[in-house]
Amino acid sequence: MPHAHSWQRGFTLIELLVVIAIISILMALLLPAVQKVRAAADKMRCQNNLKQIGLALHNFHNDYQRFPGLGTPSQWAFSVQARILPYVEQDNLQKLVDFAQPLMLGSGGSMSLNPAQATAARSKLSLFLCPSDGQEAIFTQYNRATWAGGNYVFNAGTGTGAFYDARFPTDGVFWQDSKTGIRDLYDGSSNTLIASESLLGLGFNTAGPAPTDPWRQHASAGAFARPNPTSQGTVPPLNPTFCSSATTWGGDRCASWIWGLQTRTLFDTFLPINSLTPDCSAHGMGWYAARSMHPGGVNCLFGDGGVRFAHQNIDLALWRAMSTRKGGEVVVDF
Repeated sequence: MPHAHSWQRGFTLIELLVVIAIISILMALLLPAVQKVRAAADKMRCQNNLKQIGLALHNFHNDYQRFPGLGTPSQWAFSVQARILPYVEQDNLQKLVDFAQPLMLGSGGSMSLNPAQATAARSKLSLFLCPSDGQEAIFTQYNRATWAGGNYVFNAGTGTGAFYDARFPTDGVFWQDSKTGIRDLYDGSSNTLIASESLLGLGFNTAGPAPTDPWRQHASAGAFARPNPTSQGTVPPLNPTFCSSATTWGGDRCASWIWGLQTRTLFDTFLPINSLTPDCSAHGMGWYAARSMHPGGVNCLFGDGGVRFAHQNIDLALWRAMSTRKGGEVVVDF
């Protein structure tokens, strides 16, 4: 009796190549959609972070009738974020921050982190990080210590004239030892920026005529403009000419959520959102733009606790008007 032979037909090489091509086309079509969904989710999570920060600021305001300011001098420069820890359900971390001791020891270029504050300083908080950034948030051996960075920065004003120096009162809401309250937002709390976001620095400095990453590094114009410790601003004033001549580029932007330096936790509106011009500073004081990896702009927290998205093509005059607390400008919808 003859035996029946059973066999299964396999793919030919051509059929296999066709299947691979179809899969590749589907992946090419689906990947942008997946990335778009992920970007939208990151943007929403970032907005929720800012809403929580806004609620914490208002609860702090209810207790003290003002918003927290930056500490002064630099050794005691605890940030706004450090002051609102109990209001964002971080009581245990708050206990690691000893406000009765300075944050930093020493002075000038020899300052180093107080060991008593080290555990808090290196503690990374997701609430203070925008999920779209993607840059490493732990900065090792910066100012001889390890720091946890944070993306959210507070409004120091327009940065025009001498207002780029947040050691002194600015036309914004936050500076060293500021005690601004809602009562001081004469332009209206819903029209006044409180906070926005920026990008984490690279964690190291570079030298040369151009920065390694212009969005994550800032020009150091310290060789051209030296701050006067007894008066506002620098002599001569910081200006774009100095910045364009810089050959040293700092990588410490947003390098610490706990240290309330201008480089770490403030922004101004001198430069447009996501400006192609790098940030610029003279000995830490300068122009620091709002920046993000969200497509097209940045999230913004306003004085009434609302969070809105500001497009990077917003009129610069309007952007600056939103950062003044009593400029008298008319802020239209954006």
